Amino acid sequence: MSLLAEFEAASPSLVLGPTLEALPSLTVELERQYALNPDRPILFCWTRYHDRDRLERKLDDDETVDEFDRFVYSGDQTLYRIRRSDSDVISAYRQWVAAGGELLDCLGSEGRWEVEMRFPDRESFAEYHTFLESEGVEFELHRLANGEAARRADEPNALTESQREAIVLAYERGFFDVPRETDLATIAEMLDISTQAVSERLRRGQARLIDEHVL
Repeated sequence: MSLLAEFEAASPSLVLGPTLEALPSLTVELERQYALNPDRPILFCWTRYHDRDRLERKLDDDETVDEFDRFVYSGDQTLYRIRRSDSDVISAYRQWVAAGGELLDCLGSEGRWEVEMRFPDRESFAEYHTFLESEGVEFELHRLANGEAARRADEPNALTESQREAIVLAYERGFFDVPRETDLATIAEMLDISTQAVSERLRRGQARLIDEHVL
């Protein structure tokens, strides 16, 4: 019976941790990750930031990054291929693979990673959680679900708990009304996150709903 876990994790020793801390308004969306060498995984990440030159200077200074290449860019969005360094970086990839975990969704902003993962069972999740705690990672659990609930949450177009929370709050507060009765800053304050993070949650959540119910 699989287990779905949604949580937030933060540490300057996680990959891209220093860059996320240095640029609070930066948003990083992990598209995919693989590794020929599990100690040096390669990430394909979409970033959203207003100053690409400053972002790349921070990536150059980021000790968790060995090298990066810019693949695609449009406006403030850029797709990077990033190779993680092999020194003084938490080996999260190796650990979740060893525990049988699968990364489903990962969004970085305000110095934190918002993560959705699937594990074979509670014991394997507990093993990964214990590892993160032993490495000093700040960890905040949002949701655990198993069995049928985990399967539904893992469907490609299902909302994550954080996306659902943001969309419901925005709807209740009149964000989607014409004219709007509230703005992103108010919703962000209520959720205690940045306006950029709220915008990303609403955008990604609405895209999933459109895929599921419109297309």
